[in-house]
Amino acid sequence: MTAFVLRVKEYGVPGDASHLRRLVHGTIMHGEQYLSDANRRMLTTYYTETSGIGAAIHSKEDHPVRVGVIGLGTGTIAAYGREGDSYRFYDIDANVIQIARSEFSFLGDSAARTETALGDARLTLEREPPQGFDVLAVDAFSSDAIPVHLITREALQAYLRHMKPDGIIAFHVSNRFLDLIPVVARLAAELKLHAVLISDDPEDEDKTIRSRSDWVLVSRDPEALEADAIVEAGATPAEDRPEWRTWTDDYSNLIQILK
Repeated sequence: MTAFVLRVKEYGVPGDASHLRRLVHGTIMHGEQYLSDANRRMLTTYYTETSGIGAAIHSKEDHPVRVGVIGLGTGTIAAYGREGDSYRFYDIDANVIQIARSEFSFLGDSAARTETALGDARLTLEREPPQGFDVLAVDAFSSDAIPVHLITREALQAYLRHMKPDGIIAFHVSNRFLDLIPVVARLAAELKLHAVLISDDPEDEDKTIRSRSDWVLVSRDPEALEADAIVEAGATPAEDRPEWRTWTDDYSNLIQILK
């Protein structure tokens, strides 16, 4: 098996608006940041204002927001943070945390209070007291070797313990190899939750900043998924496949979801 290393790649000319830095693991891009003073706080790739995670966070901004994120990457989501907000990132790789703090500035620039927790996110969450998240982003499924233990019935039950009653769990399911949308929809149906899909597909001229993304938003409260920010982002019911067996810690089927 090939062992991929984390790489930080830089593009463009320092001082130009297009100058950017990107975090890459194998062939998978885990975030990028424009480096000019004017653009360094710009939301990019899968996390822009028109994405599912953008809609979920904006739907809660009538009060200070508490956000959890499984999968740090470059820390882009921290750019949503406002004064009074709290953003807690979980990552299993100490190198990712070090790179996010030293090579990118989303965490340092955020107006919110930011913190990082090192270790397997699910194990950490199972040990922690309830966090009272408004939004929990589960952002660990972009490669062909996904951490299945983060997308099972038991995992979703663990996440729910940390959510406010109207909280939203946002699964980032953009993946070139696997169709994870029905997997999340099946989990939600199994636990009598509600789920919508937000697909963001930028026009060609926008693709330098935005990446095509799919986010499935899950909540106990159906009204949470009817917030203006979510409806305006084009939310549609996430397609369940009731004939599929629900993924659990004892069962998953990657062959079934190959694209």
